[in-house]
Amino acid sequence: MRAVIVGAGIAGLAAAQGPRLIDWDVAVYEQAEKVEPLGAGLSLSANALRALRALGLYEAVVAGAQPIRRLDLLDQRGKVLQTTDLEEFSRRYDHLAMAVLHRADLHKGLLSKLEDGIIRTGMECVRAREPGDRIVLHFANGDAVEADFVLACDGIHSAVRKALFPATREHFARYTCWRAISPGVPRGMDPARLSESWGAGSRFGLAAIPGDRVYWFACCGTGRTDDPGLAKLDLEGVGALFADFHEPVPEVLGRTPPDSLIWTDILDLEPMPSFTRGKVVLLGDAAHAVTPDLGQGAGLAIEDAAVLSALLARLPRSGRCRNTTTAASAVPAG
Repeated sequence: MRAVIVGAGIAGLAAAQGPRLIDWDVAVYEQAEKVEPLGAGLSLSANALRALRALGLYEAVVAGAQPIRRLDLLDQRGKVLQTTDLEEFSRRYDHLAMAVLHRADLHKGLLSKLEDGIIRTGMECVRAREPGDRIVLHFANGDAVEADFVLACDGIHSAVRKALFPATREHFARYTCWRAISPGVPRGMDPARLSESWGAGSRFGLAAIPGDRVYWFACCGTGRTDDPGLAKLDLEGVGALFADFHEPVPEVLGRTPPDSLIWTDILDLEPMPSFTRGKVVLLGDAAHAVTPDLGQGAGLAIEDAAVLSALLARLPRSGRCRNTTTAASAVPAG
């Protein structure tokens, strides 16, 4: 069997583990010219960590992560509104209940068990079609690839989903988000604590990550995408929005390199009745993009991969082959 994975983000790299474990031919097609993580930090909750363990990647990923023992919700003055002790959950699950890491370290862990040459870069999928019982993917460079099985992991704007599930709709969650990595952990900040502070229509999250760094995110409500007033904000402007938040928020913002700031409007997907069509499976944000709460965007993508791996493992072993360099065949464009 030939499995083609569209996208080498978190969903695609995690999904590549399942077919690999049952000796299918696998190829990953990535639109970027180089496989490198975009973004800043992220958290992984218990469901993602359990899924990583099922995929045999738990140790590789947590080696580059900061364990989180406590989750605190604060007001903008720093008063604790709610605390969740994650130690008990870690004991109950027999693995970490939460961890925070740089996106680059998550990618490193996901790549650690994939063979060289499995990922082909510079391959932007622009269309998918189903001639008979075949799946054909078309790419921006003019190539076309036929596969027995397609895992669409190409994100919320998935070309595969738009071609084969045309009724799906993206949805603006009515807020926007900035995030970055700040060097140095402020004095008195507990590295094992993730906090989120709430103000009027805004919130700010803080978490230490390995390497004496802090991952932070800042969100505020807005009635439209690409709000011109928000689009022009630089780090100083974001600092002004959160100037009345408690320490160490101003200190962390003050330490952040201005060119590291990332800004995105937050979108999700309206629920779909199914994530499969024939021999195509949608995974991660291509299937069920959610708002980035408790790391569930990444977490559900990894969980998808673990569930898919378990389902594929039930298939008969006859006819399986192993040749990752011929995972898909070129076909004439059409």
